[in-house]
Amino acid sequence: MRIKMFLSVLTLCFSMVSSVFAGDEHEVSGTVNSVDKSARTINISHGPIKTMGMSAMTMNFAVADPAMLDEIKAGQKIDFVLTTDRKGRFVIVDLQ
Repeated sequence: MRIKMFLSVLTLCFSMVSSVFAGDEHEVSGTVNSVDKSARTINISHGPIKTMGMSAMTMNFAVADPAMLDEIKAGQKIDFVLTTDRKGRFVIVDLQ
């Protein structure tokens, strides 16, 4: 029960943050944990995203272009540009 409540609150918080920052771009640094080419996602442990008021954490991100995942490997440190799509989902639009 507590886990469901926590996840609900967390989802609500992310929705609120996403709606406030929709379309804005944020520069982020992190370390790749895993890449899922079939799902077009990358799991990253990232530092704080001060422009979004977000603490450091580990999470999955969608990528705008699946070709971005061709050269990325677990353990790699990356800089990336993050934005939100129309539905409020976090999407990586550039990798460095």
